[in-house]
Amino acid sequence: MIFEPYTDEMKVINTIHKYNESEYILIRLTATMIEKNNIDANALFRDLLLSKGLVKYEDLLNGGKNGVRKNAEFLLNETQISLKMNFYRTMARGDRRFSIYGLSTLFKEGKVNVGDLLYISFSNLIENDLIIINLTNNTPTEVELQNAFGIDEIADSASRLIPQVKAIAKLGYHRNSKGTGKLSPKDSGDTLEYLLGIKTNNSPEADFEGKIEIKTKLAKTLDTLFTLRPRFDGTKIEKYETKDRNRVSAFARYYGYDSDKHEGYKSLYITIGSKVAPQNNRNFYLEVNEEDRQVEIWGQDPITNKTEITAYWFFSDLQKELYKKHPATLWVKAKKRVIGDTVEFCYTEAELSRSPQFSTFISLIKSGGITYDWRGYTSMEGAYKGKNHGNAWRIRSKYRQHLFGTIEVIELLE
Repeated sequence: MIFEPYTDEMKVINTIHKYNESEYILIRLTATMIEKNNIDANALFRDLLLSKGLVKYEDLLNGGKNGVRKNAEFLLNETQISLKMNFYRTMARGDRRFSIYGLSTLFKEGKVNVGDLLYISFSNLIENDLIIINLTNNTPTEVELQNAFGIDEIADSASRLIPQVKAIAKLGYHRNSKGTGKLSPKDSGDTLEYLLGIKTNNSPEADFEGKIEIKTKLAKTLDTLFTLRPRFDGTKIEKYETKDRNRVSAFARYYGYDSDKHEGYKSLYITIGSKVAPQNNRNFYLEVNEEDRQVEIWGQDPITNKTEITAYWFFSDLQKELYKKHPATLWVKAKKRVIGDTVEFCYTEAELSRSPQFSTFISLIKSGGITYDWRGYTSMEGAYKGKNHGNAWRIRSKYRQHLFGTIEVIELLE
């Protein structure tokens, strides 16, 4: 289960992520958890422990005495409490659980309560130690967070980037860096990067000092997170098209509809959301499969009418791409005007986000806050001809603050 923080708890997470870039999990304490101290270790937490080389549940024998015990630091106000955690499988069914030693004592002392949301993560300063923070009560100070996690490197880079963006904004409109011609969606961003002296390149690192990605847009559209083609192994498309490099085009050909704009072609322009909010009328929806660590596209076969998996991504692929594209991101809003045959831009608003959290990414897919766009058309038969417009994962702006560890509003024209 993925636990959603309340607004005040989200503010604490935002503060934590000024200092901590590591992945985390959230646990909402119940009376049973506190009384019995046997908390479910969900798939995301197990993956997190395994990625740190701490616990591999599949290798554990049943029974609490066969568990793996690890040190943890409970950050509390201006202090730290050292304690132990036990990661184990239950004796009868082998369910994967963990315990926090001393949890009942913490409850009796008022340091945790029923309904409190616990944040569990890791510190790069303390090898193999876990960090526990109560987001609801007795939250640690920023001094304590810095002692536990280290300095804020992103803030250091931002201290050089933000003044430059503000200076550009205060100068008003700027000519399109590409010169005259038809407006392209990426022109406002390319122009801002040109003004900042950032050269266009294909580096996987963030735009500014390798720390901050810059995203600029004009319209009130969804925020693009990243593009990543799905896998098709074991699906109908694998049988339909033997060459993997052609399968994105084959998907549009097999599941698409007759194109109105491109006669003789198949089009597929849809937004795909969760089953509760699919976003399209083509019977496609996203399904999160935690046990197999996959996000799946389910759809209806146009020939058999059977609903089945049509494509999928591994959690690991999505997580890698999310972290690579967004270590920190400056989201800039722009306005345009046309002077003669040249478009000009001015930059009006900005937000700085950092530390996207994959567990929240998965949660937002489930709730419909994050969707996947399929955009393209292709020929009906023979060699694939047409265009793919960059199928992409996108997020609604109002959920941006949930995905990223912290959001800072930047006043460009103050």
